[in-house]
Amino acid sequence: MPEHFTIEEPASETVETPAQDPVKDAVVDRVTDDAALIAHEAQAQAPTPEDIAKIAQNADNGTVGVVMALVAVLGGGAAWKFYSQHSKQRAEIDAKKAEQDHELAMRRLDLEAQTANASPPPCLAAHAQIEARLASVERKSASLTLPSGFDADELIERIEKIEKALKPKPAPRTKR
Repeated sequence: MPEHFTIEEPASETVETPAQDPVKDAVVDRVTDDAALIAHEAQAQAPTPEDIAKIAQNADNGTVGVVMALVAVLGGGAAWKFYSQHSKQRAEIDAKKAEQDHELAMRRLDLEAQTANASPPPCLAAHAQIEARLASVERKSASLTLPSGFDADELIERIEKIEKALKPKPAPRTKR
């Protein structure tokens, strides 16, 4: 190691514990009690007959209610816990699926909006050709000039008179 570098050891500090505060201790005890209460409520409990009756009444189909009541009675707390977790998970999965379907539909709409503005390569090439032809026609038309006394209506009348004069006349009818 080069001579001009020195390594300093950190000074050891003594960590003092904060003084105990009875108000803070009471809050911590209350939070701990609330957590224990929530954990106890989350545990599966056997359904009461009132719970089973509510399930049977709220079910769309009578057989579904009866089957759920049988599962609750025969399975006890474990079956009840399984069913409640299963229904929660199914609801979460359905919500996530609906959200994903919505996001997919929005992405499709975005892609369609982006592609609607962009033309495919063959169309771009045809468009470039049409633009070139239009530019050449405009150049040619700019070079054409009509005489100062030109009247298109008068010209049309003269052509019609000439066509009438050149039209063959029908032959006279002969008697038989």
